Parts: sequence; structure tokens; C-alpha cells
Amino acid sequence: MFGGESSVPFETKTGQPLDRVKLRNDVRTLWRSGRFSDIRAESVEDGDSVRVVFRVQPKYSVRVRKVEVKPPTPGIDIQLPAESEIDPLGAQQIGASVRKQLEGSGFPFVKVEANLIPVSTGHADLEVKIDQGKRIDIDRVTLTGDLGAHGGGARKVLKWTSSKTMLPGIPGIWKGWHILPGYSESAVQYDAANLRSFFYTRGYFDVDVKPEPVDLTTGKARLEYKVQSGPRFAIRQFNLIGTSGDRSIPIASGDAFPMREACNALFDERRKAEQAGILDFTAKIEVRDVPDAPSSAGAGPRKWADLTATIERGPAYRIGRIEFRGNHSFSDRTIRRTLLLDEGEPLDEMLLRKSLSRLNSTGLFEELSQSNVVVNTPPGSNKADLTIQLRERKMRHWYLSGPAGPLSVGGPLQFAIGSRLPPWGRQILELSTYTVSMNLMLFAKPLGSILPGFPDKRFVPALLIQRPSLPGQRLFSGFVISPQMGWKGMLTGYGLSQARGLVGGLFESPRAYTPALAVTISHAGPSGSDVREGTLYCEPEKTKLDWVRQISGIATKLMFSFSPF
Repeated sequence: MFGGESSVPFETKTGQPLDRVKLRNDVRTLWRSGRFSDIRAESVEDGDSVRVVFRVQPKYSVRVRKVEVKPPTPGIDIQLPAESEIDPLGAQQIGASVRKQLEGSGFPFVKVEANLIPVSTGHADLEVKIDQGKRIDIDRVTLTGDLGAHGGGARKVLKWTSSKTMLPGIPGIWKGWHILPGYSESAVQYDAANLRSFFYTRGYFDVDVKPEPVDLTTGKARLEYKVQSGPRFAIRQFNLIGTSGDRSIPIASGDAFPMREACNALFDERRKAEQAGILDFTAKIEVRDVPDAPSSAGAGPRKWADLTATIERGPAYRIGRIEFRGNHSFSDRTIRRTLLLDEGEPLDEMLLRKSLSRLNSTGLFEELSQSNVVVNTPPGSNKADLTIQLRERKMRHWYLSGPAGPLSVGGPLQFAIGSRLPPWGRQILELSTYTVSMNLMLFAKPLGSILPGFPDKRFVPALLIQRPSLPGQRLFSGFVISPQMGWKGMLTGYGLSQARGLVGGLFESPRAYTPALAVTISHAGPSGSDVREGTLYCEPEKTKLDWVRQISGIATKLMFSFSPF
């Protein structure tokens, strides 16, 4: 290997036949190591044998002193802590992310240049230069063509290109207040896909949606989607080939496509795959034409189809190592306690999403999502290593908060200024998990008359040393030390905190952790050669129990809104 030393166990071995699959796996393994910015594999004939040469370019990384955005641009906040390591490729990725964000905000001609400016040995400033260009707003969206008999609500699925109504208009007096979305090609394509999915759910499997070209020479763009719904298919039979064998999905009334039943069945199949540690799950519905048959209402011939849903599952993985990056003030042990996953267990993505939600609830880190988790699956192994990229919130804080309504209903008016403590100590005495703050609180009624044990005052100044509720340490967190509150007040506050955590967990819905499922719709023409494919998006169903949970959760928050902690 030229350009660096390697301790990577290659699948390509001396004396064995050249296997290009193994060679490709070796390149991926080198890339996943994160040590190289460029990797090339070459084969050179040497008599009757072949020499394999890996040419690599080691990463050149520096520590960031500061980040400058020129000119300062609203909405662009690059969260890169001082002393973070970065290489030129990382700088280009940040620039590409900024450009994508601005393009999605309505700046199709934006130019972004990200450079590392050396300032001393091993240190550099990240300079991001932005030329926004002209902003283009979407002024109007129209749907033309044949929308079919059941396409009347198609406009409602335009999530990215339709305006948002903030205040409705008054006929003949005021047009109302509407926020126009910014134009971007990706937004247009997303909504075109949403329109196709809308028609698929109603049985229009031959639908054709084409966005027309847009004039970007003016500040306002007018979009037109040309829709040809095609015939609406009646369903004769619908089979699902799942892990437990074949089963039939009941047909909806009127022989309509049973979208909800199909989506629920596929969600069940994906959940089984997640519980087994399977990361790759794809679903497909094949549409096959059957001879026309007269409708039961005697309205003439109809288009009929048989449907078959199939799934593909990748290999199952167990968790190898779990590592954390970016936690400078908090111990791995404290973070690990919040997780619902452990090394050696199946990699359940549902539990991973819940674990990230629990981490977000601590308030110690910037918002996390699955994009902050790097999953490394070495070739030929059933182990998956997880690296969770964290970004700590700033130590110091201040805020002014109050109720949306009157004080007597929504809780106190509160001003606080404080800071986290230094990263000293371990376990329950890990001081970085504590905050010290000076609080000024104003209540509608004397606090003691609302919550027994607290001072009988409306205006309460208090110095608080607080440890927020930490998942995995429920009994040893969620308490406040404050001399002004007295021991009865502190004990009451601890009880309220524990009750809030316990009751709040009862109203969690699995729907919150169930992402949409993209299902491929494949329809072959009569000859079998002309195959049309599109995507139907299954959204988790909101049941009556979910409504009850949501209302109960809101009521619980109001019930605890009088607590000063």
C-alpha cells in the first residue's frame, strides 16, 4: 500500500485468485477507517500473477480555531465547537450542506465556498463564503390534466411547494396572510412524488405526474403539475408474501385498493425485521392486469388487477461496539445509561430512535436524529459498530419564559441565568450534569397556596442547583437544591419531577417512533415489457388511542405547569 501504513485485515490474500468483490470490500474497509481522503486500487500484471496496489492519501486534519460565515447569513449557524478536528474534505462537506440548505430555502443560484485558512501549526479557521444570488418564491401552484374521479384532494399533499396560510382572508376585503415557499428543484420533485403516492393510494396505478419547466428570470415562480391519472383499478385479490408465508389482505369495499390494511401489514413486517436486527428492509407491490369484468353496478367494463406485496430483508446484525464522539464534559457511562440498546443485542432501529429521544430529553446535547449515528458493518461479520456523534449545548444560558395565556392558567413568569458546573466527579456526583442558576419567578397566586410546602409568596427569587431528569438514573436525578424553598419545598419538587417523568412516559405512542415506509409500486403493461415504477408512502395510522394519548399528554403538561422546576 502506497501513501500510508495499514493494519487493516484485507480479504484479498497473496496466492489467491483475484476476486473483484473482495477487492471492493477492501477499499470500503479502508474508507470506513476514516484515515484516508483518497483511495485507489490498481492491479498490475507481473508475469503469470497480478500485483494489487492500494494507493491512499492520508487525511490531513487540523483543529478549528473559529468559524466565519461571510457575509453573515440568516439561518446559517455552523455548530462546530472550537478545537474540533477537520480536514479539507470535511470543510467541503460543510460547504455542500450550507449550499443545500440555501437552495432548499429558495436560492437556486447560490454559490458556497468553504476553505481552511491556516493560523498556526495544526490550527486553522474555517471560512465559508456565501453568494446567495436571487431568491425565488413560489407564487402559485396549479394541477392540470385529468385528475380522475377521486383526485379532488390532491392539492392537500403538496407539502413543499404550497403556501402556508397564517391568517385566513376576508372575502372582498383582505386576501389574508400567506407565507410563500422558496423555490427549489428538490421541493418540486418531492411534491411530484407526493402526488404520485396520493393517486396510488386511490388505485390509479398508471398515473403520470410531470412538473412543467419553471421561469426563474423573475422573483416569483409559477408551478404547474400535469397529471394524467389513467384508469382506476378495481382489486380482485391482494396477497402478501411475508416472513411467515403467504397471506391475503382483505379488499376494501367497492373493490378499492386497501391502502390502510396494506400499510399496516407492511409496518408489521418491518417491525419484525427491526426486532431481528435487520437494517435493510424494502417493500414492493406488483400490479398485474386481469381481464376486464363488468362492475356490479352495471356501469360497463372496469380495469381489474391482482396485487402481490413482497419484501426483501438484508442480513441481521448484533451490536458490536457503541462509541460516543463529542462528549467532552459528560462521561460515556452517563450517556450509555440513557440507551435502550446494549452491546451484543440485536440492532433494533426502533430502540435506537427511542434512545436518541431519551438523549434529547436530557437537554445536554443539541438535537439528535439517526443522521448523527454512524453504523459500521464490516464485511463478513454479523456485528454492527455504532458511533453516536454528539454536540454539547453551551455551558451558560439565560431565558425569559412565561405562559401563552394568563398566569392563573399557564404557570409563572420566570427569568433565569445560569451555567453548568465543571466536569468533575463521577456517577451521581458528576457535576457537569448539574446546573446552577439564579431565578426570578412571578406567580398569579402565592406559591404556597398552589403547592403545599413552598414559600407563601407570589414573587420568589431563588438560587437553584438542579440535576435534570436523566433516563436510566430516574431516582438519582430530577431534583433541586435551593435554600429559599426549604426542605418541604425541595421534597415536593422532587416528587413532582418523578411524577411528571412517570406519567409522561405512559402517554408515549409507538407512532412517534415509526417513520414513513416507502413502498415501490411496479406495474407492467399488457406485454410485460413496459414496466412503470413509482413510490407509495405509507404513514403510520393515528388511532383513537393516539388521540387519547395526545390529549392526556397536553393535560399532564398543564397540570404540572405550576411547578417552578
